[in-house]
Amino acid sequence: MAPMSVWKLLGILFAILLGLGAILFVRQTYTYYQAIRSGEANPLLDRRLESTVSRLVANRNVSDEDLALLADPKAPSQGPADAPLTIVEFLDYGCPYCRAAFEPVRELALERPGQIRLIIRDFPLEDLHPGATKAAAGARCAQEQGKFWAYHDKLFLADQRSFEESDLFDIAREISLNVSKFTECVGSGRAAELVQADQVVGLRVGVQGTPTFFFNGVKVQGAPDAEALNYIVDEFLSRTANPATP
Repeated sequence: MAPMSVWKLLGILFAILLGLGAILFVRQTYTYYQAIRSGEANPLLDRRLESTVSRLVANRNVSDEDLALLADPKAPSQGPADAPLTIVEFLDYGCPYCRAAFEPVRELALERPGQIRLIIRDFPLEDLHPGATKAAAGARCAQEQGKFWAYHDKLFLADQRSFEESDLFDIAREISLNVSKFTECVGSGRAAELVQADQVVGLRVGVQGTPTFFFNGVKVQGAPDAEALNYIVDEFLSRTANPATP
């Protein structure tokens, strides 16, 4: 066969492949469009997240020992200890991405009682967010009085540019803490030690930034929106119910 004939044949094959690809693309796009129009979850997002979750599960590198460290019983938590899904969040109260994740995460924990245990661990990056370490210690002092979540929520609703000591005491008064006990706790340094211990654990399990989540020990870094977060949770709950799921 002459060289020109070979090139002509290759050109025809290439054109056929392009045509088939275009047909598949149009069909897939139409399917996605119909799904979105009918009110189903965004299949493009679902497909991407399903692939991501599968890859994360397959590459989980947190040991059983580290898994136990993540679920420290002294850490503030919400939800039953025997929940099928434990979410551990390492956060920084001065981090704008943590603030973006704040409402979806809190709503998720409140809307799925019995399914989820949410555990908060501190990972303040003081160089980037001055005062974040004191803010975390303040929240742990509020925990001593059974008001961690109220303090935690107020911190994310506050001005994140800085956390002056006066701001932290203002929050304590706003949520009706015993200010004398709060003052003693802050001054003792024991809450700061808890924050530092969280940072040590975070470094051990590979936390590099905030927020970082662990879904039953599987690390997911970044701030997922409500749609992505609910999809990820559904995937993990499904995998917990059906361990053979790839």
